[in-house]
Amino acid sequence: MSTRLKLSPSKVAGWHTCPRAFLFRYIRKQRVPRLSWAHTSFGISVHNALKAWWELPEEERRPEAVRALMDASWISAGYRDAQHSDEWRVRAADMTEAYLVDVDSHCEPVSHERTLGFVTDALVIEGRIDRIDERDGRYVIVDYKTGKGVPTSDDVRSAEALALYALMVQRTLKKECSRVELHHIPSGTVAGWDHTEDSLQEHLRRVESAAVDIRRAQDTLAAVDDDVIDEVAEELFPPRPGGLCAYCDFLELCPAGQQSHTRAQSWAAMRDAAD
Repeated sequence: MSTRLKLSPSKVAGWHTCPRAFLFRYIRKQRVPRLSWAHTSFGISVHNALKAWWELPEEERRPEAVRALMDASWISAGYRDAQHSDEWRVRAADMTEAYLVDVDSHCEPVSHERTLGFVTDALVIEGRIDRIDERDGRYVIVDYKTGKGVPTSDDVRSAEALALYALMVQRTLKKECSRVELHHIPSGTVAGWDHTEDSLQEHLRRVESAAVDIRRAQDTLAAVDDDVIDEVAEELFPPRPGGLCAYCDFLELCPAGQQSHTRAQSWAAMRDAAD
């Protein structure tokens, strides 16, 4: 019996987005200059500040308390300059404080930033869950979003990662978990979906199908001679050019990506803080 393939929701998403980038990142483990992106720094900073806020004693969990936590957790890498970083730090504190106004600080989460996983015949799947709440005896998945797009219930329904998180909770913590939510910090929007067991299993079947495709591509590549390995890799791990190419760590190694987009500036995904 072959070794189970170890995947995470981000790995599966990476395969669906661009098999060529998947090849570079996870199989060849290609070393490239480490790039700092402002939008990545922003998202990590907000997540870390929220984690620290929930770790405060309950009586100290006031919305305004997150401002000092944001200052402490702020990552300035990728911004245009120090002023640009400062503007976004203030904006991040403003929007996170506004989000927390509607959060019940007395309802202690089951966990935050917790890694869970489970095993099937084909794979091992692991992921880190932003927050798990307990409501009426059931566990609820909460995933923070900090990008520009405001999520809808359709986004939540189709989100593979959220469905996998629910399955992780069911199988690891042995608790009922069918409710999944995206909490959009910039707008304060909460979009949710209640999965059925059938819908969760459908997501899992798609992930297992992706695992089969990844395993087949890996095994085929490993079996070919060195003199044709690049040619075979081109076929097994095709590029999928698109808007994300401008932000891809491996753009300089990918002719198809270079033809599609030029390298974005590190702060390009951030709107001007004065907008």
